[in-house]
Amino acid sequence: MKRILFWALALSIPILFFVALELGLRWGDYRNNTDLFIYPEEIPEYGLPNPNFASRYFFNTTVVPTPNADLFLKRKPEGGLRIVVMGESSAAGYPYPNNGGFARVVRDALQDVMPGTPVEIVNVAMSAINTYTLYDQIDEILEIGPDAVLIYTGHNEYYGALGVGSSENLGAFPGFVRFYLGIQRLKTFMLLRDGMSRASRWIASIGADETDGYQTLMQQVVAEQIIPLGSPLFELGRIQFESNLTAILERYREAGVPVFIGSLASNLRDHTPFEGEQALAAYRQAKAFDQAGQTDSARAAYLRAKDLDALRFRAPESFNPLIRNLAETHGAHYVPVREAFDAAARDSIIGFDLMLEHLHPNADGYHLMGMTFVQAIREQGALGRTADWSRLRPARVYRHRMALTELDERIVHHRMLILTNNWPFVKTGRPFQYGRYEFTSAADSIAFEVVNRDLSWEPAKVAMGEWYRSRRRYQEALAEFEGLMRDQPFNASPFAFGARTLLEAGYMEEARPYLNEAHRLEPSAYTYKMLGALEVNADRPDTGVPLLEQSVKLNADDAQTWYNLSGGYAKQRRFDQALEAARTAARLNPNFPGLQAWIRQLESLR
Repeated sequence: MKRILFWALALSIPILFFVALELGLRWGDYRNNTDLFIYPEEIPEYGLPNPNFASRYFFNTTVVPTPNADLFLKRKPEGGLRIVVMGESSAAGYPYPNNGGFARVVRDALQDVMPGTPVEIVNVAMSAINTYTLYDQIDEILEIGPDAVLIYTGHNEYYGALGVGSSENLGAFPGFVRFYLGIQRLKTFMLLRDGMSRASRWIASIGADETDGYQTLMQQVVAEQIIPLGSPLFELGRIQFESNLTAILERYREAGVPVFIGSLASNLRDHTPFEGEQALAAYRQAKAFDQAGQTDSARAAYLRAKDLDALRFRAPESFNPLIRNLAETHGAHYVPVREAFDAAARDSIIGFDLMLEHLHPNADGYHLMGMTFVQAIREQGALGRTADWSRLRPARVYRHRMALTELDERIVHHRMLILTNNWPFVKTGRPFQYGRYEFTSAADSIAFEVVNRDLSWEPAKVAMGEWYRSRRRYQEALAEFEGLMRDQPFNASPFAFGARTLLEAGYMEEARPYLNEAHRLEPSAYTYKMLGALEVNADRPDTGVPLLEQSVKLNADDAQTWYNLSGGYAKQRRFDQALEAARTAARLNPNFPGLQAWIRQLESLR
């Protein structure tokens, strides 16, 4: 008996040690919260994708990608439609700020055809990931009750986190890696993993070139730069994609969640292959066919050049039929994104007309992608919801609603400038330096701060709008605030900014919808005041006066509110109250324009 107790105690010591270690690491919040979704205390009604989520996968890089901050209601609205978007940087909308991605186009269109339904699009896509991350996200996505999932993935399959060519690699057996994904959320496992990673980086740093520390994320995630077409590593990547995508689609089918998965588009005509003499020869041949007007031969040669490109930042052509076949086999809905791009591109050869560089769409491309997903949802039956498709606006309307301004486009410019002047576009070891860069406009200057400093997009939009407003460029100011309205339809502030801009420009009635929305979201002294003033100016004092009275209850120190209230009382022929309100305004601001003359006029009426 004593021997049994001895061995039981001896065996329990390491177990108890690791349990204590795990509890200690959790108490100390090691690596912080890596859940897919977080629920900040400052906005208790909402959840959003966790900016630290990708720390689960990136432990050999100095940069960790982050998902978009798409808020969704913690308590899903009754009858609401919640759609989750999964994928890589193209699904996230890179390099555009929040409004540039295809997910927002889908939301705009579905909200139009389902006007009584709250439509939420939650985008969990991010750069430098692949189907391993998508698989790992499923449990937490299912917890928030999605009505559908939209997937656009495949370009990062080789170099995305845990891929066969990635620096964050655990081998070429998808089943084992998926098992690893299940245990790597343990804090103890993270500690051991990070220790091994630090040791390997230290060893690798011995004798390393001094420029290694300047590598971009794009370069840091790549371990195997050369993966020839048909090579063993190439085939392992294809097997990895098929295995993971099968597991993903099966999980969603078992959960009863419809999946819409898109085919993959990339730049064929205007992107020179990164690596491989055969790829470059095929590209030169394609260019020759193209210049000769032999478009069919050119397209075939461009496709061949892409597949022969040994640096696999573009998905091989074999992935698209694989996506279609797996969708059909596992009950998902195939979305012909690549086919839509082909149809829209000149000569059906995708180039800079729809792409920014090798694979990220431009604004027209993202808009086209969004409308293609919308059409697939329409053909499927609107997810079983009541939809009035006669309310769907022409495609150009949704392109305009992307609300991309010069500031947004200059942000894209700077991100592309950095991306395309570093590896693998440029083979030099040193990172891109701006040198003597001359700003082209105020928008360009602020965009530079967003991309290269700590200025976030939201305050940048406000600063740009206020810059325009201070120069009486009201329509341009309004465009900045409308971009924020589209990004944050739950936030009253941009609506109030937009209303103020229009009121300053003299567009009183045009300001009313913005004021109404700001007031619905967050009633304030300002919204009560301005809505009341609009009613009084429109000779509706009976509705305007109560609004103004509510405004002074919230802020009794605003001379303008008392002045407007005085005018409302006068229109109701309540002259004593009108005079009292005017005198209150005078005590607050004796120099308020027109106030003294108004007081004299009221005194004459007594």
